[in-house]
Amino acid sequence: MQRFALGVSLVVFACQSFGQSAPAAPAFDVASVRVSQLGKAGGEGSRRQSIQFSPDSVTMRNASFRSCIQWAYHVMDYQITGPDWLATERYDIAAKSASAVPEDQLRQMLQTLLAERFKLTLHRQTKELPAYVLMVAKGGPKFKESATDGEPSIDPQLNRMAVVIQRTPVSQLVEGLSNILRAPILDETGLKGKYDVTIDVAKYLPDIQARGDGGGRGGPPVDPIPIIMTGLQEELGLKLESRKMPLDLLIIDHAEKVPTEN
Repeated sequence: MQRFALGVSLVVFACQSFGQSAPAAPAFDVASVRVSQLGKAGGEGSRRQSIQFSPDSVTMRNASFRSCIQWAYHVMDYQITGPDWLATERYDIAAKSASAVPEDQLRQMLQTLLAERFKLTLHRQTKELPAYVLMVAKGGPKFKESATDGEPSIDPQLNRMAVVIQRTPVSQLVEGLSNILRAPILDETGLKGKYDVTIDVAKYLPDIQARGDGGGRGGPPVDPIPIIMTGLQEELGLKLESRKMPLDLLIIDHAEKVPTEN
């Protein structure tokens, strides 16, 4: 009798367990997704994009689908493998949550939105690839933590050929470098604060012109890697080291160019 009662209990428990639905994926309260008319127009400005977010909203203007995936999954460009149109097709997305949520949850909400409107499916894969590692050079960093509050700022001052960086974490510097070099860069500096630094680009131009590697009109293209490596060490006290590293990749299995209606 006891065995019978135990068996009945297990059956009831199993039925209850299978009857429970999985928790719903985080989703925006309202969202508009449209093909960008600016991107379709062509000409100057057709490739400029804007991605902004607040505690309760995400707004993307003329954003490539590749950039949408990057933001949603918090990955770098080099981590995404998929069809060429991911970089050329552009969209306007305006999405709002019912209340303020952490940034990670906003990203999860955008993942849900991309899956719903674009039928996006993907899988993850780890692969060993050539990469760069950013480290502190001998002598330590040549910049200090910011003493002011506010949003990060990266200001290219073209008139004096310099870049003024304020209140910016190293992670954002790594992201910018990775986009310039189109290669993975892993941060092993151990620097966790926000920093102010001015990079004097002009001081490297005479060397570029003297070498004849693209500094003058009609010359061959400039190889940015040695210039960046020199600038990082001399200006910032940081160095890039080439290695092979296991990297997490997103493999796009399916996505549709035309989103479903709002």
